[in-house]
Amino acid sequence: METLSEFKAFLQKDSRLDLKAVALAHILSLSGNVDSRELLSKSPDILGLILDLTTDPTAAISKDATFTLVNISSEEIGAKTLLKECPGLLERLFSAIFDEKNTLADAWCMILCNMSRQEALVEEILQEFDKDVEKMNRLVICFTRKGFNKSGCNLHYIGPAFSNFSQCSKGRELLCDREKMFFQRIMPFVEFKDSVIRRGGAVGFLKNICFDSTRHDWLLSEEVNVLPYILLPLAGPEEFDEEDNDKLPIELQYLSADKEREDDPDIRKMLLECLLQLCATRKGREFLRQKGTYEILRELHKWEVKQGDESRQTVLACENVVDVLIRTEDEIGEDNLKHVEIPEEVNKQLEKLDVLNDENVPQ
Repeated sequence: METLSEFKAFLQKDSRLDLKAVALAHILSLSGNVDSRELLSKSPDILGLILDLTTDPTAAISKDATFTLVNISSEEIGAKTLLKECPGLLERLFSAIFDEKNTLADAWCMILCNMSRQEALVEEILQEFDKDVEKMNRLVICFTRKGFNKSGCNLHYIGPAFSNFSQCSKGRELLCDREKMFFQRIMPFVEFKDSVIRRGGAVGFLKNICFDSTRHDWLLSEEVNVLPYILLPLAGPEEFDEEDNDKLPIELQYLSADKEREDDPDIRKMLLECLLQLCATRKGREFLRQKGTYEILRELHKWEVKQGDESRQTVLACENVVDVLIRTEDEIGEDNLKHVEIPEEVNKQLEKLDVLNDENVPQ
């Protein structure tokens, strides 16, 4: 602590530029180490000075200061200290992201993503949107408007932040606003080819919303029409006979011969988990069957098996959905599978299987 306190004099905005640069470079280097990050996270006065330097007129200084906060926010203790002990952090963060000319907007998006990943902090971050009802709309605009930032920042990390927000009911309520249509505006990015980060964030967000069974009717309604967003990335170039083709949503009919599936197995697995959640109710299961979900998954399963070990978990996820869809409702015997109580013994067996599956996944 004493060593860190020695840096305070050099981390003032009016400190000599050369001394400030050297001190900050050293702090940035420290923040790349786990133990040092913890030490810095317990020094809110130092973090406050670094936050101040994110608006330093010298570009190299503001850059090093901002990337130090990226590193600090990657740990729960650091994210918590920044949020609770550094007044004005969120105001500065959103100001930077919303500034079309800010050259460090990507780093600030990373900080938002890091901090919102901590479940204990999400609700506090979401309070910012209560203070300004237009703030979420502006964040969605930053994410959905191509080339919003004119300084070369791509703002991809807003996607995972949306996924993080939807961990809690307040976030889901905010992002499923029927009037503002945030959900519908974000959904096209489940197929954003240029960035797996942006794409994965949009799919993670979708998955969290699907876990909320109270929203299933809305998700499957014409107002949202979520099924094509889930099935299209899972579909390949296979041709179907006329009967099967007619079942499919119009967006999945007569796909081109060069149609490619989502290439990231983790994203495919999340999409399959979305389908499994939509199978929770009889109404959802019947809708998925009517819309050719089984037919798409039948071809996906053949393709996944050919991918080998890297698709092992995705194959299992696919089989989980298919197992539900091929059963009759009489066999299932429950309207809502989430209301079924699983015996304790079965629970323990499932937990053992999960551990075994994880251990057998190639690293």
